[in-house]
Amino acid sequence: MGYRHVLIVVAPMAFCLLPLACQGGERGAAEPRPRTQSDRGTSGVELGAAQIERVNEMGHPGPPPADDTNLVADDLRAAQLGHLLFFDAGLSANGKISCASCHDPDRGFTDGLALNQGLERGRRNTLTVLDAAHMRWFNWDGRFDSLWGQSHGPISHPREMGSSFAEAVEHVRETPDLRARYEQIFGALPPAPASGMAGEATIANIGKAIAAYERRLMTGPSSFDRWVTRWRDCGTPRDADSVPPMDFSASALRGLDLFTSRGLCWQCHVGPLLSDGEFHALGAAPRNDLIADGGRFESVPQLKASPFRSSGVHSASPQGEQGKLVESLVAQPDQWGAFRTPNLRNVALTAPYFHQGQFATLEEVVTFYSTLEGSVTLDHHRESVLRRRDFSPTEISDIVSFLRTLTGESPPADWVRDPWRFGPGESIPSAEVVRSNSAVAAENPR
Repeated sequence: MGYRHVLIVVAPMAFCLLPLACQGGERGAAEPRPRTQSDRGTSGVELGAAQIERVNEMGHPGPPPADDTNLVADDLRAAQLGHLLFFDAGLSANGKISCASCHDPDRGFTDGLALNQGLERGRRNTLTVLDAAHMRWFNWDGRFDSLWGQSHGPISHPREMGSSFAEAVEHVRETPDLRARYEQIFGALPPAPASGMAGEATIANIGKAIAAYERRLMTGPSSFDRWVTRWRDCGTPRDADSVPPMDFSASALRGLDLFTSRGLCWQCHVGPLLSDGEFHALGAAPRNDLIADGGRFESVPQLKASPFRSSGVHSASPQGEQGKLVESLVAQPDQWGAFRTPNLRNVALTAPYFHQGQFATLEEVVTFYSTLEGSVTLDHHRESVLRRRDFSPTEISDIVSFLRTLTGESPPADWVRDPWRFGPGESIPSAEVVRSNSAVAAENPR
């Protein structure tokens, strides 16, 4: 099907996409209807061929890709164990902090803070785990290359959960339901105290179970995705008019037009996640009370030294594609201060923004890109694509309207709620397990 351009008209009650050469349906090619006085107040957006291609690539991502480094990535039993571990404050040094403390389901699996807060205040903003299984690199600097490799990090980080690997393993051993589930999947726990290669392998398994749970945290289609589906299905103006209107306003459509054209947002925010998944130095000024952050430059050596990398001994596929990619990495000077392009899906739920929470609202983010006010030049390697866009106030509002249409349907409720109260996802726990878990929960408030 060939398109030269598309004229899109958004009316108050319905909208229609009019391809110049739409070959679907029995009516043949569709012709744009003439603009009339009744079109007053509509968007009148016209997308060029390159924009059409970009929008087509931005549809809903669907299920996450397979992870050949984690043999239990899609094992329901592992996901249920990971669900319990994700909400388990007993893995922390003080028994008060769980993964869900920073990745709160009620806040889009973030914490709403500029900087993460565990045992101490951290250095970076908390990223959401919604749809994270689609990413290739994890954390702002990409120091982890898999969900399971990332999952163990906060447990032992002194400013986050502050536990040790041995203590985490002992907690699993001493919690009847966790131990039973772990040993059903991975086999017997190593003798106490867990240390050396056996301890590492157990922590890797704990991370793989948490990753199996996080792979269940996929959001459904957003209003933007439904709009894209409607667009792809549109055969003629009459066919489009017969479809009930979606929640995609004229302002959002104008924002999409800017996003995919002169705004240049699309150069980094591409594909189904609206992220290239790579690292860029944008020059957003750091918070005054924090030292300079080397970003990707500092993370590459850390990743390559980690036993939990995709090419490491605990990976199920050390010679696989991801493992080979990791081994090929080289820290380059131009990576100093570079951070991963965040996933824009559900971005309206995850304020504040940027790696140190420098911006409180989406309006502030778009204004920064418009004016570059307060930006700093890290060195001569600064991103050449970053130039003032000089958006008008209306254009800023339109881009934000588009970004708000990227909020998808929530994951299934039984995977979002606290499993220590209601049982893990897709299960009905026995009365004995409920009593056991309730006793643990009473001793270790979560």
